[in-house]
Amino acid sequence: MVRKKNPQQTRQQILEVTADLLHRHGYKGLRVDEVVEKTGLTKGAIYHHFPNKQALGYAVVDELLHKVFLEHWNKLLETEATPLEIISLSFECPDGEMSEDNLEIGCPLTNLGQEMSYDDEGFRFRINSVFDNWSNQIADLLRKGIEDGSVKPDVNPIKTARFLVSSFQGIQCNSKCTKDLERYHENVDYLRSIIQTLANPVTA
Repeated sequence: MVRKKNPQQTRQQILEVTADLLHRHGYKGLRVDEVVEKTGLTKGAIYHHFPNKQALGYAVVDELLHKVFLEHWNKLLETEATPLEIISLSFECPDGEMSEDNLEIGCPLTNLGQEMSYDDEGFRFRINSVFDNWSNQIADLLRKGIEDGSVKPDVNPIKTARFLVSSFQGIQCNSKCTKDLERYHENVDYLRSIIQTLANPVTA
């Protein structure tokens, strides 16, 4: 007797395969036939969960990429690190050390944002929401640092947070062009040195 897959497991499998294909080929290079081939499912099974390619792409952002960000951030918040230490750690890859392969294919969210923000408002809104969430989380930590005296009182939390997130996006985009892992680490280290300048010298 053939055991049927749990519908949620099937949906998750489709999302994970699609996420990998999106990361490597972009949305415009994504073919549902390739999702069918790699999952071993029928096209009908895929369309049962996602009515079209656009809905599938949206779900990858909503249910996978945003989830990875939230899980990474929540783990950082559970530590006993200081606000500035948590902010610095947030600029690490959720899956661990940056590899040459990941460097070349880039950040999936940044890639999708560059590819689809002009053409598709749904993608733009979803991707921007993730980056806004990140900026807001950093801003909250900066406010906490100002309150506990570990961050300079004249720091503007939201402007600083948006600058840091935008700077990291720039590093990721540049790294796809240079394919230089050493330069990537140098740039991230320099970004972290900027974060350290936010420390209040009175309490540092």
